[in-house]
Amino acid sequence: MRTRYTIILCLIVGAGLGCGDPKDPIPVSEVIIAAPHQRLNDAAMFFYEHSVLRWRLDTEYMERPLADTGNILVSPVRINVYDSLGNLSTNIVSDSGKSDPDMNVFDLWGRVRIENQDGMIVKSEQLQWLKNARRVTSETFVQIETAKGDILRGKGLDAMDDFSRFSFSSQVSGIFPDFRQRMEDGDEEFFM
Repeated sequence: MRTRYTIILCLIVGAGLGCGDPKDPIPVSEVIIAAPHQRLNDAAMFFYEHSVLRWRLDTEYMERPLADTGNILVSPVRINVYDSLGNLSTNIVSDSGKSDPDMNVFDLWGRVRIENQDGMIVKSEQLQWLKNARRVTSETFVQIETAKGDILRGKGLDAMDDFSRFSFSSQVSGIFPDFRQRMEDGDEEFFM
């Protein structure tokens, strides 16, 4: 009999403790998260072809929605690109960037700057790198400075990813120091 009263007493006390004032609001987070995601601070990402490091990305902020199988947003972008022997060939920086799920298309925006070991500097507000096609494109203005001091500007860039060949679709202009002397000397590497 004592066990029966103990169980009833426990149920009454438990019910009283578990039930609060029905007017108390349910706590709700102030942050609304549309979808689960991963967020990393001070992160690095490496890409290898076989055993050779091809590029390294360093960033202060990296985010990837978990519903997505690979879109990655980074800010800022700092990439070192290496040649097939593992030697540093190009530095890329921008305010922000993202990749597609297969990491074949990379979009960069906000003070994009690319500098290769030959001294060529490419500047723009937006560039897109198509990794498999080995192309770099942009719909905005792009400025290319060569090691010899030539400056070419234009809108609508289409280039090989090593900038060995490039063209602009409109509003092209340029500055060529020592143009006359270089032409008279038969400079075969006029644009190098």
